[in-house]
Amino acid sequence: MFYKELKTHNFIKMRTQSLLFSLIVFFGLGCAAQAQQVLNSPGKISIHMSSTEQLPADLIVFNINLNAEGSTPREAFGLHKERETLLADLLKKFNLKEEDIKYQPIRINKRYRDNGKSMVSTTNQQVSVTFSDFDIYEEIQLTLIENNFDSFSGSFSSSKIAEGKDRALISAIDAAKKRASTIAKASGVELGEVITISYSDYQISAYKSNYDAAESRLFSEPSSMMDFGQTVGVTASISIDFSIKK
Repeated sequence: MFYKELKTHNFIKMRTQSLLFSLIVFFGLGCAAQAQQVLNSPGKISIHMSSTEQLPADLIVFNINLNAEGSTPREAFGLHKERETLLADLLKKFNLKEEDIKYQPIRINKRYRDNGKSMVSTTNQQVSVTFSDFDIYEEIQLTLIENNFDSFSGSFSSSKIAEGKDRALISAIDAAKKRASTIAKASGVELGEVITISYSDYQISAYKSNYDAAESRLFSEPSSMMDFGQTVGVTASISIDFSIKK
């Protein structure tokens, strides 16, 4: 009986050792295969770089929110058309180009008040105007305020935005190449071709004085914030993967 139990114990021990050995071999082969795959995969250097170009702010983008309110849709629409006519006449007065005027169709909505006990009708229309004559900016705003316009805003822009984006993109690419070359040289490898490349660009307003541009106005007119030249920043971001030569 004792001999039979000992034989069974030895058999289980041998099976356990055999299974453990198989797992070790399998795990070892798996690690070796994974290591071989990593060694055979192409190496690369990934670079993300941004560059900003400062452009002279020679345009103002003026955004106007045309809106009206009335007890009925027809009343709200009639008031809206009066304000729309006033704005159109104002833009014609300053001979603004048609291509510099962008607008959306009129929208009319219902709005409930006093927990749904009363209802009013409202209108809304977005208008955007771009112009280069900074002198008319204040006059347009004053005219709108005097005629009960209560929602508008302005921001600087530049007529050289497209060129600025191209220059910013080229600068970002050149900087990315230099950075990748520096990393490759310090790592003792040789930089290869571009594998993938992606980019984006966007515009930001940078408030920066430029006294030379406004020097003639500083002494001929009363002081104004418009006396200080502004620049508009255009930023391009680039992501490039470079291969590593074997």
